[in-house]
Amino acid sequence: MAYITVDELKQYLGDVYLSAYINVNTELVDDTILQEDIDAATNLIDLSVMELYDKTITGAKSLNVLKTISRQLVNYFAYQRYDASQVPESVIEANKDANIKLSKIASGVLKLTDETQDPRGSSFSYSFNSPNANGTGRKVFDRDSMGGY
Repeated sequence: MAYITVDELKQYLGDVYLSAYINVNTELVDDTILQEDIDAATNLIDLSVMELYDKTITGAKSLNVLKTISRQLVNYFAYQRYDASQVPESVIEANKDANIKLSKIASGVLKLTDETQDPRGSSFSYSFNSPNANGTGRKVFDRDSMGGY
């Protein structure tokens, strides 16, 4: 599922769209090339999101965050297609920001707060048992509570 549409990006990119997405064979602007960039951005986002969440993201706030990231990534891709030597500093910074946000989402630092699922749990399970007089042991703490003495 793409987080942004071709039409939304056409409007956002403006003249860059007309210059960056020309099919070299037909010399015409080609939406399928833009769709390829949208798909690439969506795949990058999904890889980061799936590190922490098990299902498709549906929350409105979360989708807006992912839409912004998608817009930043595709805008950078468009400038790379047009002329990589003339990418504006603001576009480079926006691309860095998008990648930082993706890293934070993947690591759990940036939570998608309106999601109805809990973040994916850690595969590590740990606890510590202390022996008591009858040798059965009593749990001092575990991963969930980390309570103890």
